[in-house]
Amino acid sequence: MSVEYYVDKFRNLNMNSNKGRKSPHKVCMLLSVMDLIQAGYIYKNRFQLDATLKERFTHFFNERKHEQDRDTPENPFFHLKSEGFWHLAYQDGIDASLVKGYSAKAINYAYLDDELFDYLKSAIVVNDLKDALVENLSDLTDLYTQWLIDVGKSEKTAKNYSQAIRGSISNWMIQENILEEPLTKVKSFREFCRLSETARSLEKFKKFNANGNHMYSAALNSYQRFLADLSQVDVKADIQEIFEDNKLTQTEKTIMVNTRMGQGTFRKQLIEMWKGCSVTGYKNTQMLVASHIKPWREANNTERLDKYNGLLLLANLDKAFDLGFISFQNSGKLMISSQLEAPEVLGLRDDMIFNVHREHKKYLDHHRKILFKGF
Repeated sequence: MSVEYYVDKFRNLNMNSNKGRKSPHKVCMLLSVMDLIQAGYIYKNRFQLDATLKERFTHFFNERKHEQDRDTPENPFFHLKSEGFWHLAYQDGIDASLVKGYSAKAINYAYLDDELFDYLKSAIVVNDLKDALVENLSDLTDLYTQWLIDVGKSEKTAKNYSQAIRGSISNWMIQENILEEPLTKVKSFREFCRLSETARSLEKFKKFNANGNHMYSAALNSYQRFLADLSQVDVKADIQEIFEDNKLTQTEKTIMVNTRMGQGTFRKQLIEMWKGCSVTGYKNTQMLVASHIKPWREANNTERLDKYNGLLLLANLDKAFDLGFISFQNSGKLMISSQLEAPEVLGLRDDMIFNVHREHKKYLDHHRKILFKGF
């Protein structure tokens, strides 16, 4: 099947509804599996409902749940079989027709269509599929308000931003026949980026934004970051944020965008430093990712461009590092989390080491303390 087939399937999941709100469980389970495939934790097309998958599910679920929702990963693990691309392998001797819900005694593992599993291993294709998943969620107003509070906004600010997106800005666009329903009905990150630029060009937006201390542009920026978090399209959101940073010159913006895309001077400096994968020594730089040790979102602009905040990694190692399945001691010795069940599949060994410079250590300290999942 084509990518477009699965994008359509991901946009139109069969989901339970309660009081008009769709359950986020299937979306969260698929996001979890996608992340673990990218990290190399799921490295072949079969996976069990183990502690790591449950933990990743809880991470996504806590960001998308409503009050009545319960953290029950076993439900989507079982019921995703109704979508046609998710399949269950039952334990020996089990009559599948008699199984009505998840049980480890009845179900051995799940697996995907082979074509879909291959697509999910692509860091490029997976973003389109993640973006499609968000379109299953209900009106996002409540989720957005809670997200604002979670990232440190006051309840008053959260309320004002939410009302600006759902109310004022949406109404101005409806009056201009640009929209037929509020912006909170838009679930696609790409579509919202397009509509956001249109909104900023409206005369009413310019007028009220200037009079309101730029609150409306701040609301659009934050809602765009919120959608990026929901669909995990982080790179695109970060790039948009760079373009809107008035403190940066055009040259600086170009440098920052190239860095976030893993290109430009930052990447060149890492290639010069490492000459290949920092961990495995693999030499084909076309296959390597310029990875930040202290994540982009947590770093300031100086740290984002600092070559000592970087490693050059194979794509699956980059994802494993990003999710905390691997880290490094200040000596450069590789640390492998016990949650990464088959590190040998990624070519990882306990005796691997890289040549640490003094400037690396503060970034490695941050990664071990904040991201590493531990032994």
